[in-house]
Amino acid sequence: MENPKRCHHEDLLRDLPDVLIFDIFWRLPMTDVVGTSVLSKRWRNFWTTSPFLNFDNRAMLFGDDSKLRNFVNRALLRWNGKRVLKFKFNSRHMLASSMFNDVDSWVNFAQRNGVEEILLHVLCNPSTARRDLDGKEVYCVPPCFYSCSSLKELSLKSCNLEIHGNVQWNKLESLKIYAFRTSADVVTQILSATPRLKVFYLDYVDKGENLSIQSTSLKKLCIYKYVLGQEDLSVVSELRICTPNLETLEIKGLPYKKYLLTDVSSLTLVFLGSVPLSSLALVFHGSVPSDLVPYLQVWFSNALSQVFPSIQHAENVVLLDCCTKVLGAMKMKCSRSAFPNVKYLELRCGLHAYKKVVGVLEMFPRLNRLVIRDRKEDGHQDDPESVKFEASLPHESFLLRLRTIDVTWSEGPGVFPLIEALLKHASKLEEIVFQLNEIKLPAPSDSLFLVSQKLLGMRRSSTNCTINLTKSRLPSSERLR
Repeated sequence: MENPKRCHHEDLLRDLPDVLIFDIFWRLPMTDVVGTSVLSKRWRNFWTTSPFLNFDNRAMLFGDDSKLRNFVNRALLRWNGKRVLKFKFNSRHMLASSMFNDVDSWVNFAQRNGVEEILLHVLCNPSTARRDLDGKEVYCVPPCFYSCSSLKELSLKSCNLEIHGNVQWNKLESLKIYAFRTSADVVTQILSATPRLKVFYLDYVDKGENLSIQSTSLKKLCIYKYVLGQEDLSVVSELRICTPNLETLEIKGLPYKKYLLTDVSSLTLVFLGSVPLSSLALVFHGSVPSDLVPYLQVWFSNALSQVFPSIQHAENVVLLDCCTKVLGAMKMKCSRSAFPNVKYLELRCGLHAYKKVVGVLEMFPRLNRLVIRDRKEDGHQDDPESVKFEASLPHESFLLRLRTIDVTWSEGPGVFPLIEALLKHASKLEEIVFQLNEIKLPAPSDSLFLVSQKLLGMRRSSTNCTINLTKSRLPSSERLR
């Protein structure tokens, strides 16, 4: 007699709509998808009709190029669907250059079958890429790929781009490029051939070419310029942005020599930050020389200060530590209300940046919500008891609109003098959400209690202020009145 539980499970699988099954397939590595052929007779060849093909080698765990090549080739030969709507290839290990022709054939397969979304990550050796950015050891997108007119979403990682001929991405709406090298001319050509592009991520190594971003369709733009060697630190280039319909702008990484934002009138969210000095350690084969740190900090600050005048109309701003220092310097030069429209401000900084935070807030007279993401810097030492905010406090009227403070705290007492100053002067404050994250000191077992006692001991000018204290990854929470 047939097992009734087995029949019940088969009925459930048989009743699932195809679109839901295919969506599940997209979230699984292809090895698991092929394994569904054993579930029932109907499923024996069902996977071969899936429009979503996910060859994510991070999960498939092929440690050998030949095994990976054979599996992908056999799967594509058996595929018998109508269209390939989504295609992903993500290599877990570094591929030999001898595999690049196979990757080309897989990309061509997706293109021939009307693919709309491609995620392509062809991992290579970073040290090899550092020496040979333009050579054969880094995968280069095939020329035929630029004629894939069905594309709507494209993500390329660890690939180089060289355009030969015309780009035919008329339907493309999202483009994410994480490249070892891409020229400014390639970016310009792509943007001119993507009239529907709404999202553009560019993560690349700058080789001294001025970058120009011009688009009337872009809604979100993210640019991250990074380095592979010390020689990249001397590269000087300009960034020009003319995007009248842009709503979100994110600029991070190694600064440009000059920023020209000529039309960003629709901006509502701006994220600014430089490359952390700790991330340059590999470039210097250990750590950044101490005599070079002040120079880099001044360079980063001076460069990013050029952006501030063009983003004053934005309502939501996220700043990294370096930018808080820039604002502190700007406060001496500009009027009190330098950012009159900002209602949401997020600061991601360490202890030494908190000293200037309260004074900087005067530049945001309409601030309604303040978010603080505490970031501990390795090797940085400071005495929290010496942090004095009172001397730099401006007239407290600038805090009258502040209603919510959201704090994510890592460790150390450095953030508490800032919280104390805000509680003392923000008379309309309604809530503080204080989340303890990755606690080391004080001990995890009593961290909630100790922090709650510290916060309860602070004077509050707002009688309606509630402090919501939570600890990440733990269900317990505590409300303080």
